[in-house]
Amino acid sequence: MYVRHFAVILLASLAIGQTAPNQATPPAVNPAAPAAGAPAKGNESQVAPDAPVITVPGVCHTPASHAKTAAAAAPKEDCKTVITRSQFEALANALQPNMNAQTKRRLADVYPRLLLMAQEARKRGLEDKPAFKEVVQFNRLQILSQELGRTLKEEADNVPQADIEKYYKDNPEAFEQATLLRIYVPKDKQEEPSKVDAEAKEETAEDTAKDSAKQKANEEAMKTTADDIQKRAMAGEDFDKLQKEAYTAAGIQGAPAPTNIGKMTRNQIPVNQRSVLDLKAGEVSQLLTEPNGYYIYKVVSKETKPLDQAHDEIRTTLAQQRLQDAMAKYQQETKATLNEAYFGPPGPAMPPRMGPGGPPPGPGGRPQPPTPAPAGTAKPAPPQAPQQ
Repeated sequence: MYVRHFAVILLASLAIGQTAPNQATPPAVNPAAPAAGAPAKGNESQVAPDAPVITVPGVCHTPASHAKTAAAAAPKEDCKTVITRSQFEALANALQPNMNAQTKRRLADVYPRLLLMAQEARKRGLEDKPAFKEVVQFNRLQILSQELGRTLKEEADNVPQADIEKYYKDNPEAFEQATLLRIYVPKDKQEEPSKVDAEAKEETAEDTAKDSAKQKANEEAMKTTADDIQKRAMAGEDFDKLQKEAYTAAGIQGAPAPTNIGKMTRNQIPVNQRSVLDLKAGEVSQLLTEPNGYYIYKVVSKETKPLDQAHDEIRTTLAQQRLQDAMAKYQQETKATLNEAYFGPPGPAMPPRMGPGGPPPGPGGRPQPPTPAPAGTAKPAPPQAPQQ
């Protein structure tokens, strides 16, 4: 148990190290030769299940499940621990299913040291200390709870096809999608930096008032521009042309934002702009105001996303909800009574916890379907206001 707990911590640190981005540009490498400094890659298929993969001389006392031979009564120079491929893989899979080759190698590097140190700890009677037994018991509780969580997730992921079809049928509005055009009108103008003397000039109260008045005038001008563009959009003018005029009015250089944002469902549109899905094909929205600017939409066409396209996102949603429901009884506050004379009064309320990866349920207790864009079809985010 001690070995497992230590290795879990080790593997967590390994995983963090492996995900760190490498900013350096890798040099050209000959595919036929290993990279300089890279560890040699093993070939597991050439090693029999009962073949030794780790041999630790001088370690005689080790768990029987991990040792092929252990001569505890032999002299120190004769005893050794031999771990076979099947025994090592059983350990690796228990710690981290589908562990990659690099992590296996690092586990193999540290495991002999753990065995040696554990043997010395037993010789010193450390495992008989009350504190050690308390830690082992607590670690056991943690590991058992983790195993339960893993089991519950596996069960939750097994969503019946009938449930997926029912959710699709019961939530038609979640899968309505429209092909949209969008115009973005910035709320502020992008001003050219003013020319100042080489010496810094302290801004006076009068200067501050002038700047405030100028900013207010610019905002009013952009609001007038947005209203005019919305009226012209409703009259049928080209959205690309109007978007270009909006950027010109705001003093933004370069190509304007694209107006065709493709097909989007209700949940892919910002909350304050979802009313555009209530429009009919060919209709243009009113001016929608956001902190960074104004938006105008046009619905080109509307349709319902087919079940085969929505299948995976529904399965993910229902799996998350099933896991959240399964975990709910364990995550609610327990009925245990604490002695406040010892612990003190309770602190600030903690935010509600959810099951791993599970979003809160939507209105009426129903889960909200996620709407991730398929690979290669990511939707453009709303343009941001230019920086002054």
